Amino acid sequence: MPDERSEWLPSPRRVRVELGGVTVAESSRMMLLRQHGFLPVYYFPAADVRLDLLEPSDWTTTSPYKGTASYWHVRAGEHFAESAAWSYLDPKPGSPDTRGYYSFSWFSMGAWYEEDERLQAHARDPYRRVDTLRSSRHVVVRVGGEVVAETRRPVLLLETELVPRWYVPKLDTRQDVLVPSETFAICPYKGRSSYYSLLLGGRLYEDAVWYFRHPLRDVVKIENHLCFAQEREDTEVVVDGEPLTVPELRQAGDGGELIGGTRRLFFSVPPPPSMAGAKPGGLQHDFSRPNRRCEGPPDHVLDMAVESAGARPLDWYVGEPDERGDAGAAGAAGTLRDPLRMFSTPLQAGAARRRS
Repeated sequence: MPDERSEWLPSPRRVRVELGGVTVAESSRMMLLRQHGFLPVYYFPAADVRLDLLEPSDWTTTSPYKGTASYWHVRAGEHFAESAAWSYLDPKPGSPDTRGYYSFSWFSMGAWYEEDERLQAHARDPYRRVDTLRSSRHVVVRVGGEVVAETRRPVLLLETELVPRWYVPKLDTRQDVLVPSETFAICPYKGRSSYYSLLLGGRLYEDAVWYFRHPLRDVVKIENHLCFAQEREDTEVVVDGEPLTVPELRQAGDGGELIGGTRRLFFSVPPPPSMAGAKPGGLQHDFSRPNRRCEGPPDHVLDMAVESAGARPLDWYVGEPDERGDAGAAGAAGTLRDPLRMFSTPLQAGAARRRS
């Protein structure tokens, strides 16, 4: 079995992608690309793609690592997705041999499934782990210099590649300063997060805290807990008397992408040897799409609010939203991103915002 540093590996999961309820591709012979610095991407063998639904497009994108991607429009009945499918007809030496495989722009499609469970935001990395640990450490949170939370019963969330997060019981937070926000973010590993702003001394600290009302089963311990981002300039999270720090921005090895600066500690997949010597300006992300993915349709097609949040506003809903606007229950499979998700970034009132 490939190890956690493998980049191009087979997946045992049957994956299906639809547009307008029509199956565009379905395969149990999937390949997963875990490209250094990017979200994992599913690739379908050509034999399992409805090629009759694809129409050639003039659009191309270029990667300094993989080469030039050719694109196709996808048309399924009355539904049309511009430049939504791509393939590398002649990948560059030193990159995975993806010839004969197709992938699709995630949000250009209507729905993705692993087996019969709905999948949201992006393909899940089988080597990504999320742990939650109950703790008795002393956690104090200050926002704008004021103590807004203090507890000796936090939950520590540890997620592969990302900075540790301390979740505070809601009952140990100043609930009188919490202002519900319309912002949300979706992570395929944790679930759908909602946000609060904080009203302190007449100042509104927007989207200063997030929570998972219905966390997925692997992180159920964070239910009824709130999390504050230590990377915000107005926020200080102190654990046992030590303020949490933010990783410095740095390059992830020779030819590697930039990491740190907010929430990322490392990339599981190392920089590819063929990118050795590449400097900022010639790195893979210097050629990425506005949504920070390597491939995708033209800019005018991308809905950056949806791309940043990892979902459309109702993607996680089952039944009717409740009176607070939250999902009444988690969607199928959990359902819905750290752009890189690596990203679970929030969506608010139709505008993309980078928090987490």
